[in-house]
Amino acid sequence: MEESCDAIVPYTLLGFLLRRLSDPDPFPPCFSGDLQTSYFLRDYFTRGTNAILWILLFSVTFVLLNRLGRIVRLWALGGRIPGPPVWALLGGSSTAPQLCGSDRDVDLTSFLSKLHENYGPLVKLWFGPSQLFVSVKDKQLIKEILIKAKDKLPLTERAYNLAFGALSLFVSAFNDKVSENRESLAEYLNNKSISANVLKNLVERTDSLDSVSFAQCMAFKTIGTTLFGDTYLNWNNRTQYEELLMAVAKDGFIWASYVIIPFWRRDYWRYQSVCRRLKGLTLEIMELSEGKSKSVLEASCGDLLALMLHGCVTTARLIANILSRLVLSPNLQEQIYSEVSAIHKGSCVISTDEVKMMQFLLATVLESVRLLPAGPFLQRCSLKSDMRLENGIMIPAGATVVVPLHLVQMDASVCGGDFLEFIPNRFLSNENNHDEDKELTCTKHHCINESIKFEALLSFGDGARACVGQSFAVLSIATLLASIIYDFEIKSEQNAAEDPSQGVHDFISQEISSPRIVLSKRNQT
Repeated sequence: MEESCDAIVPYTLLGFLLRRLSDPDPFPPCFSGDLQTSYFLRDYFTRGTNAILWILLFSVTFVLLNRLGRIVRLWALGGRIPGPPVWALLGGSSTAPQLCGSDRDVDLTSFLSKLHENYGPLVKLWFGPSQLFVSVKDKQLIKEILIKAKDKLPLTERAYNLAFGALSLFVSAFNDKVSENRESLAEYLNNKSISANVLKNLVERTDSLDSVSFAQCMAFKTIGTTLFGDTYLNWNNRTQYEELLMAVAKDGFIWASYVIIPFWRRDYWRYQSVCRRLKGLTLEIMELSEGKSKSVLEASCGDLLALMLHGCVTTARLIANILSRLVLSPNLQEQIYSEVSAIHKGSCVISTDEVKMMQFLLATVLESVRLLPAGPFLQRCSLKSDMRLENGIMIPAGATVVVPLHLVQMDASVCGGDFLEFIPNRFLSNENNHDEDKELTCTKHHCINESIKFEALLSFGDGARACVGQSFAVLSIATLLASIIYDFEIKSEQNAAEDPSQGVHDFISQEISSPRIVLSKRNQT
């Protein structure tokens, strides 16, 4: 009895080859010539395609179930955290504010303030089925979380990588190599002082200065000479470099927010062209300042760009705010001048050691940082492991921990009932004990009241993710201000006609308008 044509088609390539070896002509007469091979290949392709599709189906199902399991676990652990009732399946809380426009940070801070009043120092807030935010206001809880939450949101790393390539410092998750690099950088910055050439050529013009542009110029000079030496001041491409850096700072996080990079948009390729030009200029100034080859320096180029970008933007904003306060508060300016002139003697530039003795000046910088942090929120997360706090609350992996800086740094229980006022004296210690330990503490910490110093510097972070340039930034800004105030009186272009209290008492945003300023030369006696 002859086999049917379908019955003899082998299921596998191995079966086909074995039948060929055992029988030179294994197919019945219904197959002839190329039809034999064609029929087999078609059937083999069909079976192979089906197998691949089944494997893909099982793989996708496994990934989706794993993702669903993590979301369910997030709901289960997140549901134990105090906070408003949430229908997670519907994608968030019905009481959550509609955050849009330029006031979204203000709206969220106000909303979190109400939540903390109702639910305590640690509250949850859902922004979607898989987006859990945990807001923390208590000082001790913040310290504990900043030690345990060693990761940052991937968006920050994505923004820097998209602009500058792979980095070794600005990464979401740390490893031993990254920690070692950050410690080396922190040691380098702590041993650096602002360049004397920057201080000597600090003011290039004195009439009708835009305080924001003036602050940016000082920030770029300070950070630039710290990273690249005095060569940066005489570099022909310095102006172009600074303009490109600010352009990247403006658009970086916008492009990083896309789930899929919009490579089809011309704006994106223009942005990439700016980034390439910026990297080329960075390699150029590195080669000029260090005398090394580009191949050796390219590995650290991205990190230096990130340092320049982050350091200059935050430093310039703080300097501009302090200048505005000095213009609106002549008495504050005179207090600082009296302190600087009492400590600094001689015609040489003001040294870092002298600035460390200027307690009121340093307190002024800290008070400015307290009222105007670098950003409205300090965000951390633990990407891989849960965080169990000492109070028993478990924060699940993947949740974003948010510290509302305006609420923490303007807390009446810490800063008193005048927490909205600009009062540098709140940072000065009232103790007059001068035993050996106290003198050491006074010399090192400038007699700053340590009980509230943590809140003031919270925008710099704490724990493993603390800003490596925290001490350098505070001392550099203080040195710049001391140098300016010692030689010049800072006045408004309108002769300080503004009300000193204008724009300072808003509960959420302590940023005040930036006036045009005039630097009037002091008569040194």
